[in-house]
Amino acid sequence: IIHFIISSYYAVAQAASLISLAGHNVCITLQNKQETALDLAHRYVLQRTRAPFERFRDGLRSLGVLDALQTYPLQMKCLFVKSEYHYDFVFFYLIVENDVSLEDILVFCTGCDSIPALGFSPKPSLEFVTNCRFPVANTCENILRIPVHAVYTTFKSDMDFAIRNSPGFGRA
Repeated sequence: IIHFIISSYYAVAQAASLISLAGHNVCITLQNKQETALDLAHRYVLQRTRAPFERFRDGLRSLGVLDALQTYPLQMKCLFVKSEYHYDFVFFYLIVENDVSLEDILVFCTGCDSIPALGFSPKPSLEFVTNCRFPVANTCENILRIPVHAVYTTFKSDMDFAIRNSPGFGRA
């Protein structure tokens, strides 16, 4: 228990400036540590962001966008929130054990089998397309165009097929 008390003391000492800036002037004890943590979280999450949020809201209101958002939230959502379901497929594809390696994907996208010492120029980018079944890579511009699929197994099958059937092309 002595170790816990000493650790708590050092934690409070390290956070003293943060606690002071938050205006928390109560002596911190083991009994009120939870209240202190909530006060600090409230200050830094809510109070610090209030002014920028209010400026953002006022800007939307001055252009009439805020009223449109409040009146037609579902219709306006597409302007502010990008559909992420196809990103999930890509991340899942990279993480789950599959028939192609990360090196195979790198070669397919860029023509390089390793990352150059000075990095890529231009930086690799990812685009999602709906007009083709298989992924398409532009190794000169380092762009990988990924087809949007509704079913992951179809997405995986088409990705594997395209990457496995293009070995050596553009290899730098």
